[in-house]
Amino acid sequence: MNQPARTSVKAAVLAMFGIAALVVTAISGSAMAAARPQPRAGTAAATASVPVVINCAMHAQTRPSQYVLACADGNAYLTGLDWAAWGSASAFASGTYRINDCVPDCVAGHFHSFPALVALWRAESLPGHPGERYFSRLTMIFTGSRTYRAGGKLHHLPATATLPLSASGGA
Repeated sequence: MNQPARTSVKAAVLAMFGIAALVVTAISGSAMAAARPQPRAGTAAATASVPVVINCAMHAQTRPSQYVLACADGNAYLTGLDWAAWGSASAFASGTYRINDCVPDCVAGHFHSFPALVALWRAESLPGHPGERYFSRLTMIFTGSRTYRAGGKLHHLPATATLPLSASGGA
């Protein structure tokens, strides 16, 4: 893809997630803000730092090209992540969601790929790491086909999926 087209794709992704962020804020804004603990004096600079995402090896990352959602077996992950933005409140990327159908079992199963937009949000304090924050939610918006066939059945992914992220890595 040439540079101008790539730039306009990134701009479109960023615009779409900007709209999604406004919707999330409108739905949960004041109630979530009121429920969040307020930073103590002297911690404003630390809480303003850019959040990270924690991988399955419990390492903090920014803008990873791949992110495993199912740490126990690696049967669900995001790959080819192209980050349009990474900020203090959210991060946005496009990429591919891959999931193993585990039919007849996960070792013999097949992976299915789905294009997706990805948003990281809800930055929280990282336990045991004063001043560091991590994104605790991941939302995927599937942009193409969301169906696959496995075990003689047709399976449908939802249009969107939001997962809690662990401070120990993965979903």
